[in-house]
Amino acid sequence: MNASKANKIRILYLVSRLRQVGPGFQLYNLIRHLDRNRFQPYIITLSPEGQHSLIESFRNIEVTCDSLGLPRVAGMIFGPGRIRKLLEKNPADLVHVFDYRATLLCANHPMGIARVVTCRQSYRHIFGPILGSVMKKTFLKASGKCERVVAVSHAIGDLVKHELSRPIEVIHNGVDTERFKPVSEERRRSLRLQLGLPPGKRVFVSAGFLSKNKGVPTLIEAFLKGTDGRADVLVLLGDGPLRERCLRLAAGRDNVRIVGFVQNVEDYLAAADAFVSASLTEGCPNAVMEAMACGLPVVLSDIPPHREILALDERAGQVFTAGDVTSLLRALSRTPQMNQSERSAAALGIIKNHFDAAGMSLKYQELYAQLCDRAG
Repeated sequence: MNASKANKIRILYLVSRLRQVGPGFQLYNLIRHLDRNRFQPYIITLSPEGQHSLIESFRNIEVTCDSLGLPRVAGMIFGPGRIRKLLEKNPADLVHVFDYRATLLCANHPMGIARVVTCRQSYRHIFGPILGSVMKKTFLKASGKCERVVAVSHAIGDLVKHELSRPIEVIHNGVDTERFKPVSEERRRSLRLQLGLPPGKRVFVSAGFLSKNKGVPTLIEAFLKGTDGRADVLVLLGDGPLRERCLRLAAGRDNVRIVGFVQNVEDYLAAADAFVSASLTEGCPNAVMEAMACGLPVVLSDIPPHREILALDERAGQVFTAGDVTSLLRALSRTPQMNQSERSAAALGIIKNHFDAAGMSLKYQELYAQLCDRAG
């Protein structure tokens, strides 16, 4: 193990890119809460940064960020050599990888340091039965070469443990509760006015990638068919391959609003009455937890990661059958009769006790210290 002048544990975070999506925000939350007296973070990205990059956010918290600047195939071929050269200037005691390409590269080209891999998703559900199965097999084979395998939920952990036949640690994603938090009723009314949301209607927000796997067609169909269409409004935040289809479906209807990608998700959550997710697959759903951190009750599809969250306090929300418009309509129709303050308090309690970003980071720090045999 490399020695450090300040006896800090030097961590290399190897990722494809620092995009403003779930894994990118989770990495930011982890590093932002690192004890810098004990840990020194360093990031290497494989590909050039595109739109909506978080790289400046990392630099603002004094994290050195280097990039190989290579496309996918070139990265797998030339990446190991370039990483070794970068590590000559910035030695590391361990490497933590978060995504598919980084995991394959790290596992197949050992760097002589301990390796941690975080498993976040089910590839088969996202990429289809053929490509997804191949990606899952290669990812798990690579993960099995790493010293520690971490899953972001028990649902993902059970899948990985079954395939690898080895112990899996579970460290849930964490929410930035300084950014995502409840607001006063006065602030809520002000936000509704600023965002152009109707003051006299129930506003349901859904945020994430606009894709089939997120159940977006089910959401829109439910609000278009719903008997309470005049009383309820669905606000969709995010971009993706189904954006144009969503716009066509919602054309001429004022109770479904396709907002697109926004930087101020927290404002929409603070202005809403509830959050709804129709996802068919998740790892540990960041958008759901961010909404709950804002005090929003949730209406969720009955996939295992959603049930895992609500099992902590069922008062925080309700579930419906994934992909079933009728089941979703029934769940939506029950929301006005439920105790809003009780459900809000339950949602906040779940986040505070189980999904706080600082707590998530602390668990990773304990893991790093164990791997490097250093006491706190």
